[in-house]
Amino acid sequence: MLERLKHRIIAADIEAYLEIRNAKSPAISFDGALIAYLSDESGFNQIWLKPAAGGAPWRLSRTGEPISSIAFSPKSRDLLFTMDCGGDERHQLWYIPESSGVPIQLTDDPNTVHVWGCWAPNGKHIAFASNARSKTDMDIHVMDVATRKSRCVLQGEGFREAVAFFPNGTSLLVRDSRRAMNDQELYRLDLQTGETLPILTSKSRARYLTPKMLKDESGFLVITDRGREFQGVAFCQFSDKSLTFLVTPEAQDIEAIALSPDQSRIACVFNQEGWSQVVIYDRAAGTQRTLNGHPPGVIASVLWTPDGQALLCALEGAATPSDLWRVGLEAGTFEQITQSSKAGIDLSAFIEPRVERTKSFDEHDIPFLVYEPTVSPPSAGYPVVIIVHGGPEAQWTPTFRADIQFLLAQGVMVVAPNVRGSTGYGRTYQHLDDRELRMDSVADLKAVGTAIGAREDVDESRIALFGRSYGGFMVLSALTEYPELWKLGVEFYGIANFLTLLETTGPWRRALRAAEYGDPDTLKDALERFSPIHRIDRVRVPLMIAQGLDDPRVPPGESEMVYSCLRGLGRTVEYYRIPHEGHGFARIENRRTVFGALARFLERYL
Repeated sequence: MLERLKHRIIAADIEAYLEIRNAKSPAISFDGALIAYLSDESGFNQIWLKPAAGGAPWRLSRTGEPISSIAFSPKSRDLLFTMDCGGDERHQLWYIPESSGVPIQLTDDPNTVHVWGCWAPNGKHIAFASNARSKTDMDIHVMDVATRKSRCVLQGEGFREAVAFFPNGTSLLVRDSRRAMNDQELYRLDLQTGETLPILTSKSRARYLTPKMLKDESGFLVITDRGREFQGVAFCQFSDKSLTFLVTPEAQDIEAIALSPDQSRIACVFNQEGWSQVVIYDRAAGTQRTLNGHPPGVIASVLWTPDGQALLCALEGAATPSDLWRVGLEAGTFEQITQSSKAGIDLSAFIEPRVERTKSFDEHDIPFLVYEPTVSPPSAGYPVVIIVHGGPEAQWTPTFRADIQFLLAQGVMVVAPNVRGSTGYGRTYQHLDDRELRMDSVADLKAVGTAIGAREDVDESRIALFGRSYGGFMVLSALTEYPELWKLGVEFYGIANFLTLLETTGPWRRALRAAEYGDPDTLKDALERFSPIHRIDRVRVPLMIAQGLDDPRVPPGESEMVYSCLRGLGRTVEYYRIPHEGHGFARIENRRTVFGALARFLERYL
């Protein structure tokens, strides 16, 4: 009894971990003097500025809602940002002239989704997508920033985005994702004639990410997996629409690129089983240089300083909260340039995971990350929380999670699988859970749970499941398919019924989700079978649910039906409805509510 108390979860302690702040999404002004970034020092993301040459940062924005993204003009310090209301993802476009003063609203339609695109080379126009005309379709618009007058330059069905202006500013590169987000095409849109010309199309699936135009107008660089298992960097030549791969790491994705100001070098971010590695590719010599010396972690994007002497990035790791870093290219040094609040917590005690694998029912290798506490296990073994990522087309990577480090400090092992359907392991693996194969990924989760439970240092009777969004579906599905394996479940805004989800999710997302889950018109029976709500009576263990009431992706109805059914069946279920939050919990007060409840729930039942 005393040993169990020693290793129980101390719920009150989690609040200190939640006070750890982060800095992310850096942007640099055209003259190289200012760095803008997002920070949650105030409790949710706001814009901060700091001198690139060094000096104290200051808060630029004071909006009532979290800010989602930022982008400097290529010709001035004008700074554009996007912001929604309560996490509803109906983002509006704003900008701050010369990064000073009161923000100016460029779009003002709270019922419309605006998808940020790009600045024109002259810094006077912007391009974006909007579903103002039809809530199921994204049209392309170009706006004069000074006058705030916009015009629709392309109408059509499905999801499209403006991803880059051509160097002369008279054409746009448009990405068409009507079929799926991993089945894209690129078109050239002539802004004078309205004509669209295909550039990269294919009968097989392909993604085209972060295109970078060359100044000589010969073509562009792009991250793509066209004809390949993994994403590499390729050059698309306009004259014959040919695609030539330049950087193709073996069995790894490239996830971000940046083109140097003189366009002679490409900074690439490689994905090594979730951890990032920065590589510089010299276009003329065809050589690569790997930059080492940074803490292990994940880099979402990189950008060059205007003088071409350094890179800027945000880096976060399992034991390293996100901050901005400057990479000096001559010496290859990494220097942390922001110091977000760590709430007085000693980060040296934080733990990095390692990758392990197990065989699933069909002999496929299933990778998973293991976070092991430094404290000794009790005689029966560690309790375990298995966290399943969302997506499903995503990958668990070792980013910073305050809740994980809290659990580790309490003597709870954390395991994070990348079941089939995850990205980062090639296209074949990514599509192993599509449509009719949905439940194979749940079987993978069983295999991981069984492998972990067989360890001598684990108490197989105390294995919990935790997931958000699609990860919430995985929790519900595992609890109903294999109810004897788990001690409890926690699901935040999870999918309970694929048919109701596809009816109620944001209309601009419906076709994209049907491409992954299956079309209700042709796979209705399968979608019903895959929906855990129809087997909810098989849930025998305590379940915690949390839901943002403005969530446009997985609407509250999914959580409501799970709660109502379990409540009616007399099962143990706790439900936390969070007003003015969307697909996630952006505000610190709501994170305190939700994760404080999570800690108490685990303390009580795990």
